[in-house]
Amino acid sequence: MQWTPDQRSTLFQLAESGLLTPAQLAQAADAAPLAPTPAEWRRLFDRLLAFAGVLLLGAAMVFFLAYNWEALHRFAKFGLAFALLAGCGGTALCAPPFGNLYRAALFGACIASGALLALIGQTYQSGADIWELFAAWALLMTPFAALSRSSASWALWLAVANAALMRALSQSAWWGFVDTLFHLHSLLAVAGLNLAVLLLFEAGERRLMARPTRRLPRLAALGVLAPLGVGAVVGWWEADFRLALPVFFACAAAGGLIYLRLRRDVAILALVVYAGIAVLTAGLVRLIAVDSFLSLNLVALVLIAASGGAACWLARLQRQSGAGEVVR
Repeated sequence: MQWTPDQRSTLFQLAESGLLTPAQLAQAADAAPLAPTPAEWRRLFDRLLAFAGVLLLGAAMVFFLAYNWEALHRFAKFGLAFALLAGCGGTALCAPPFGNLYRAALFGACIASGALLALIGQTYQSGADIWELFAAWALLMTPFAALSRSSASWALWLAVANAALMRALSQSAWWGFVDTLFHLHSLLAVAGLNLAVLLLFEAGERRLMARPTRRLPRLAALGVLAPLGVGAVVGWWEADFRLALPVFFACAAAGGLIYLRLRRDVAILALVVYAGIAVLTAGLVRLIAVDSFLSLNLVALVLIAASGGAACWLARLQRQSGAGEVVR
């Protein structure tokens, strides 16, 4: 008999919550070792080394081209970039589907596609803005990310898509803003993109990921709360950002109810709670003039009490979630 990693995690969660006594945990350890097996360690190192090798290979190509830029003909540069892209694609075709090598190869194809686009733009000086490069990169890597169904590829796609949008929003010629990203409409646009990704992965995570995890929804939730939280904090002082306050509190309330009642996710709840504490603390600072030792300490005490209470509540939810997994 062998405990699976999920079963071992559940046993330790039960022991931490007090639902499993030390004697019962010892009985479970007698039935099968609770430490990871050598095969599990090998799988972990296979995954780490595969993705690290792809990253190092991509970095090596970039540095090689940069160092030998003047010495290489443009067709030699394109040949190297295409060779890396074709090599990653061919490796994925030959590897078993959804294995470590398959996912790492497609992750390498995502990186190589961006390097190839940058090489084309640098060689021919097309005049395209940086946001267009990022947008084309995100579009080009979408099939690779969809085929890999890997959190690493999708995380890279999300980062590039956000970079494309943020760079596009900073172009006054396109959006009519001052040449800066720090504008209410820009923050709402970034939050909207991440909200769309969050809803997409919540609705179709099993189709987009080979092994459903919560990494991408949590990353997208951070992309929603961060710009809204920044806008809400500034909104206590700046009238131009005042709309961010009701939008933030509406999203935080909806997210809190959904991830507490419908789909329990303590990590996203922690993001919601601590972002709310940050915004409310900023409002308290705005409400009372923090120009004396007493008022400054009052804000600090409120912040400590709120953070400590939130930590205790989240820890209790985590223990309840662990117990619920066993019951199911």
